[in-house]
Formats: sequence, structure tokens, C-alpha cells
Amino acid sequence: MTAMTLTGQSILVVEDDAFMAALLRFMLERQGAQVIVLGDGRAALEWLQGHAQVDAVLLDLRLPQLSGMEVLLQMRQLPARQATPVLVLSALDTGAEVAAALDAGAGDYLTKPFNPEELLARLRRLMPVVRSAARTGV
Repeated sequence: MTAMTLTGQSILVVEDDAFMAALLRFMLERQGAQVIVLGDGRAALEWLQGHAQVDAVLLDLRLPQLSGMEVLLQMRQLPARQATPVLVLSALDTGAEVAAALDAGAGDYLTKPFNPEELLARLRRLMPVVRSAARTGV
């Protein structure tokens, strides 16, 4: 089976490490996604409050200004963001951190360092538009 691409999907990457942000942008754009990169939690929350469309969010937990967990909790209180898929990417790998992120509304959690193919597969699994296009052959 051929892997689905992310063509036309809008993905917000919230990552304060410049190298990691550039790597994620490269990986996602290679799959056809439109990528927005923000480096701190406050900017991400403001962006989420003011922009109509984003198909998924890749969210680090350790961010300046406002933690990724706070971003996640607050975005889930926004009616337009309650169903937005969120994949947490974090070096924090204890069961408690993973459980807290999932309980707060993350659709999945992947620890750094990560396998690029696994990240893309998990992201595609979270995105209903990509899944429905694969089923219908679009």
C-alpha cells in the first residue's frame, strides 16, 4: 500500500528548537503540507484563536512563554479547536507526562528523538481528511 501524502493539509508546528522546527517543516512540506511554524506557546495560542483553518498541530511541551500543555488545555476550550488533531512531540517521556497530554486532548504522543516515518504515519492517522481521501481514492 502506498503511503498517503499530506498534500493540501495545513499543519501548525509549535517548536522552539530552530533545528527541530526546520526538520519538521522540511519533512511535512516534502509530503505536500502547508506548514506554519511558531516558536513559543503564547504565539501559538494567539494564532489558534485568530485563524480559521488548520488541519493538525504538532506540539512540543517545553515551550517559552506558555507551556505546550497550557496551549493544549486552552485550545481545547475554543469551540473551533475542540476537534483539531494534536500530535505531541516531546523529550518528556514518563508515563505521567504522556497520560497528562492524552487526557488533556492530544490525539497521540511521540517522544524525541523520533523516527520520521513513524511521525508521518501517526500524523496521517490523526487527520480525518487524509484518512477519508485514502478510503475514497481521492
